[in-house]
Amino acid sequence: FAVLSCGGGAGWTTEYDVGDTGPGGGKIFYVSAAGFGPGNTWHYLEAAPANISEVKDWASSSFGSTLIGGTKTDIGTGAANTTAILGTDVAAPAALACRDYNYGGKTDWFLPSKDELNAMYQKISLPFDSYSFYRSSSEYSDTVAWAQASASSGPDTNHPKIAVGANHARVRPIRAF
Repeated sequence: FAVLSCGGGAGWTTEYDVGDTGPGGGKIFYVSAAGFGPGNTWHYLEAAPANISEVKDWASSSFGSTLIGGTKTDIGTGAANTTAILGTDVAAPAALACRDYNYGGKTDWFLPSKDELNAMYQKISLPFDSYSFYRSSSEYSDTVAWAQASASSGPDTNHPKIAVGANHARVRPIRAF
């Protein structure tokens, strides 16, 4: 597979397109010639090829009503959000599952921000089953974080950090490069 390249003064050229298999074995769902993330050094977002096998809460039981603070919603912020979550709640199930995910020889996976999750939802068919939400790393309040709802529920919604009743949610790790 290809890597980023500069076109000999002609500018940046895309080596991966949306829908291509990325170097981590997942699907590319976002491409930016300008770059994004820390120092605008990332050009691609890649979704893991499958969900984490079990539904996950956003926070551990000790932190379900704690404001982590500082998480953002923009593309390029999911990795920093994941680090911030785990800096306060070392056992945060969704963030921990993404940080510990290892696939395709890559170990730099993270929980997507709200906008990263929405971009993935727009480009990749996410399997919504009886769990009609996917978690993001973007916090909404002390008890709620942003999630992606199934098409019948709408694209973005806030969702309890700790599952109550039918509020369990899926997790799909992503990585940036």
